[in-house]
Amino acid sequence: MTRYVDRATALDLLGVVGDDEHRGRFVHDFINLWETRSQRLMKALGIRDFEDADVVLLSIRSSSTMLGAWPLEAIAGMVHSAVKAEDLAGAMRHLARLHEVGSATCTELVSLLESLGGHLPAPGPPGGGSQSSSEAASR
Repeated sequence: MTRYVDRATALDLLGVVGDDEHRGRFVHDFINLWETRSQRLMKALGIRDFEDADVVLLSIRSSSTMLGAWPLEAIAGMVHSAVKAEDLAGAMRHLARLHEVGSATCTELVSLLESLGGHLPAPGPPGGGSQSSSEAASR
């Protein structure tokens, strides 16, 4: 595992999501949408729209889990808990770290894609070598 992304989980995802032409699209979309999600979250919190903040955080958390971005998922989980409790101060307390880790995660994902040099993993059997959700939860 690198600092922000579990490489094995990310590679497993790249090996099973999409056809040959679109296999890396999920990772590219995650990277390209990070700023939009981040801004949407800030806007939602700025107007106390906890419902929209909930939707944004669910998106961040689920895609982070799929990519093996455990630190980002954990911080988003802290913000999400505060949002569900409509605790604006609690949510704001973690936002700077969420943005920092989200940006670093995107940087690491770009490096991962570059290290593959356009050679994405071949499709493997479903459930390949990624860890189970109980293994991920024990992190």
